[in-house]
Amino acid sequence: MDTDIKSALKSLLIQRSLILGSITLSNGSKSDHYFDCKRTTLHSEGAWLVGDAVLRVIREDLGAWPDAIGGLTHGADPIISSAIVRARDCGLQLHGFYVRQEAKKHGTKNLVENAPEPGSRVVIVDDVVTGGGSVLKAVEAAEECGCHVLAVITLVDRLEGGGD
Repeated sequence: MDTDIKSALKSLLIQRSLILGSITLSNGSKSDHYFDCKRTTLHSEGAWLVGDAVLRVIREDLGAWPDAIGGLTHGADPIISSAIVRARDCGLQLHGFYVRQEAKKHGTKNLVENAPEPGSRVVIVDDVVTGGGSVLKAVEAAEECGCHVLAVITLVDRLEGGGD
């Protein structure tokens, strides 16, 4: 990935999203720091940097362009939106989808919104990975739709096993 984009995104994540102090993480463990990445992904400069960074990782590290990008709602939602808009800006086609925590109880009763067609190549995204539960849920849902998961991309890896 372009070091300028990576450095700018890292700097913005530290400036806007890093919270110091005792906090309970989604997996129940305690930490002395927390990343509220929505403070970056829902910021105009942050959204642009996130979309560009995700596209650069896809272009540079994957052997195939994905048909779609998705992840578990809410952490993945702004990342998905940024990536599909930046893809369009670059003349590329990329669809978005998201996985709900549980299937809707009304209407379409979907677990996966805007589910890719079976056989689609997809990338799963998330803002922060700690234990990996959110990305695994999204991977499983995509695979249940018949998709082939090419990669998982996260903005922050807390280096607590989830990245493995």
